[in-house]
Amino acid sequence: MIAAKIPWNLKEVLSVHILRLVVGLLLVRLLYPLLFSATSFVVELTDRLVVITLVWVTVRKYHQNFAELGLSFKNLGPNVLKGLFAGCLLLGVSLFSERMYTTVLFLTPSQHPLVAQVQDAATFQQLAMPLFLAGLAAPVAEEVLYRFFTFLPLKERWGLFGGAILSAAIFALMHFNAYWLAEIIVVGVGLALLYYWTGSLISSIVAHSFINTSKVLLIFFGIPLV
Repeated sequence: MIAAKIPWNLKEVLSVHILRLVVGLLLVRLLYPLLFSATSFVVELTDRLVVITLVWVTVRKYHQNFAELGLSFKNLGPNVLKGLFAGCLLLGVSLFSERMYTTVLFLTPSQHPLVAQVQDAATFQQLAMPLFLAGLAAPVAEEVLYRFFTFLPLKERWGLFGGAILSAAIFALMHFNAYWLAEIIVVGVGLALLYYWTGSLISSIVAHSFINTSKVLLIFFGIPLV
C-alpha cells in the first residue's frame, strides 16, 4: 500500500501533461520532418519516451525514493501474479463493455492506428512493432504517467477513490476517443486501485500489458472482440 507523502503538486502534474503534448508536437511536426520521414512507430515511441523523461525529471528534482512509491522489483513474483489476475478481470470488463456498446447502444468504435496495423499484419514479424508498442511501451509509460505521477497527488487531495476516478478520467480523455471513454475510466480506476493496494507499479504495468497484449493477439488471430 502506497503511504509516502508526494512532494510534487497538481500544478506540476498539469504542466507535465501539457508539456507532453507540446514537446511531442514540436518533435513530430517540426523537427522530424526536417530530418527524416517519421513512421507511426517512431511517433508512438517518441510520445512514450517524452512521457517517461518528463516524469523522471520532475520527480528526480525532489530526490524521491522511487522504490517507496512502488517502482521496485521487490516481491516481483507475487506482484506479477497479482497483475495477471487483475489483468484477467479488467480484460473481461473491457470486452464486456465493448460488446455492450455494439449490441445495446449500437455504437461503432473509431479505429485506433495500432489496431489497423495489427489487422494488416500477416506475419509475426509485422506484428512485432504494434505488439511492442501496445504490450510494453504503452503500459510502462501510461502507468508511470497516470498512476504513479497523476494518481498519487490526486489521492492526497481527494482521497483514494476520488484520486482513482479523476486520474482514470484524465487517462481516458487523453485517448481522445469518446467511444472508449467509459471503458477506459473503469479500467483506469481498477489499475489505480491495484497500484495502491499492492504498493507496486509493477502490478499495474503487468495488468495493463496483459489487457493490451491479449487484445492485440485476439485481433491478429481474427477472434472478434465483440
